[in-house]
Amino acid sequence: MHIHKSVLIAFAGAVMISSISAAQVRRAPATQADTKVAVAIALRVDGQPYQFDGNASCQHAPMASIYGVAAEMWTVQQSEGQRSIALTMWRPNNAQGNWLSLSVSGGGKSYTVSTVTAPGATVQGSGRVTLAPSGAGGTFTIEATAATGAAIAGTIKCSAFTPVIAEGGN
Repeated sequence: MHIHKSVLIAFAGAVMISSISAAQVRRAPATQADTKVAVAIALRVDGQPYQFDGNASCQHAPMASIYGVAAEMWTVQQSEGQRSIALTMWRPNNAQGNWLSLSVSGGGKSYTVSTVTAPGATVQGSGRVTLAPSGAGGTFTIEATAATGAAIAGTIKCSAFTPVIAEGGN
């Protein structure tokens, strides 16, 4: 009888420990590699070609905010060596048209465009961006002039948009 109770107590303890361990399992947050999709970039930046075909980050948030203005948001992030592009297209809920935030670096030069006109924002350069949806992705068409006066024009095609993963905050 004593052996039977000992086995039963040991079994109950093992079940309790495995239950506690299972409750402590945490899923790892998505990594940047998880959000990479096929991207084709064909831009002219200050008269120079900026071409890229490969994997980069294309994300979409149906509900976002910039300077307290509710907006739908799409982003593209691509970098390779000394070259990089960061595009954000905002579609404010209370305004017509899209806002553009664009940063391009390459050849030792950087170009910035921001057409965000929300209270507190600083406009840099000028331009416009449109998005033509296609399946799970779409193509951005950009016509802009950077704060330096450099022309930036062309397309960025994302094969898909992954969800934006909120980090911190409420």
